[in-house]
Amino acid sequence: MNQKQRQGTSGRVVIYGGGVGGAQLAKRLSGKAKVVLVDPLDYFEVPMAAPRTMVQPDFAERATMSLAEALPAVKHVRAKLVELRTDSGLIETLDGEQSLISGDLAVLATGSRFASELVRGIDGSGSSRKAFYARFHDRLRSARRVLIVGGGPIGVEIAGEISETWPDKAIAILEAGPRLLSGTSEKAATYAAEVLTKRGVTIITGDRLEDHQHSPGEIFAPGGMARTAAGRQISYDLLLWCVGGRPATSYLQEHFGHTLNDKGQVRVTPDLRVVGQEGLFALGDITDLIENKMAWIASGHAGVAGGNILALFSGNHAKLKPYKAKTGNPMMAVTLGRRHGVSQLPSPIGVVRASWFNRKLKADQMMVPMVRKTFGL
Repeated sequence: MNQKQRQGTSGRVVIYGGGVGGAQLAKRLSGKAKVVLVDPLDYFEVPMAAPRTMVQPDFAERATMSLAEALPAVKHVRAKLVELRTDSGLIETLDGEQSLISGDLAVLATGSRFASELVRGIDGSGSSRKAFYARFHDRLRSARRVLIVGGGPIGVEIAGEISETWPDKAIAILEAGPRLLSGTSEKAATYAAEVLTKRGVTIITGDRLEDHQHSPGEIFAPGGMARTAAGRQISYDLLLWCVGGRPATSYLQEHFGHTLNDKGQVRVTPDLRVVGQEGLFALGDITDLIENKMAWIASGHAGVAGGNILALFSGNHAKLKPYKAKTGNPMMAVTLGRRHGVSQLPSPIGVVRASWFNRKLKADQMMVPMVRKTFGL
């Protein structure tokens, strides 16, 4: 990337990706630098709110916010990055028009590609996202048997929301690993499993889906029969893929393939710059840092990267701060509907099961007020 960091000047930074990390970084830098945010969506959505919005679609009114409202001092370009070049990025608008964009520094915050648009919208407007939730809610409400593939935080929270809202539905979670919530402590995971089991949710671990009638992206497909590797036959009216995403980094293959590891993740230095690229930062899910890929982690990346970018623009290269990866950190707050949840907090607190605490921490409003406050809304 082109670097023109002169002492006392505010440079231009191009941020590719408007998820948690990219949007919060844009907010931190706005007013202190010239910020361009490249993202095909015209809105920011609080990712933690998605499970609640699936059963309560009007929750999207506050969980989604226009980028124009959230980032008024940031130039937003509705496009996606299709190829990163040595001095610019090739971007493509929704109608297929391509152009080049460049800055003094660039940031890759393109996040993960998921099996379906349940977790994050692919393209479109805030109004279309709200319409999606309304349509999905109708589909979910009519389904008697729901099969959730993936027992991570998203799958568990969706099961918690559905089982609380419609206790008569037959819900099954299919998890390939030995237990639910592999990223947190076994004690917290066991409690979540106990709550869901008491509600009648069937939990199948150590098995994976081998044959099914619809692709992961077909959210509104009719019901069918699924077969697992262990030979189980599971009938469903609605199949929800809640497996982890893959890093969205295909745009690096042509010119920067050497910066990727075998998982397609971007190799970064301690100060969150891409290895070998002084003017290019990376943050969020796409990094090769060994830590849970969660919103609060991406927020931490944005804080460190933001400080380092401002240091570079002011000429203080010696003041770049390292980011300490949260390797092995099991901290996680998992909701089990509006009234219950479980949290794994740092030692010496540990696992907190108290309903009142988990409601206050996350379950009541899914952290929407806190995120809106971050953007000054």
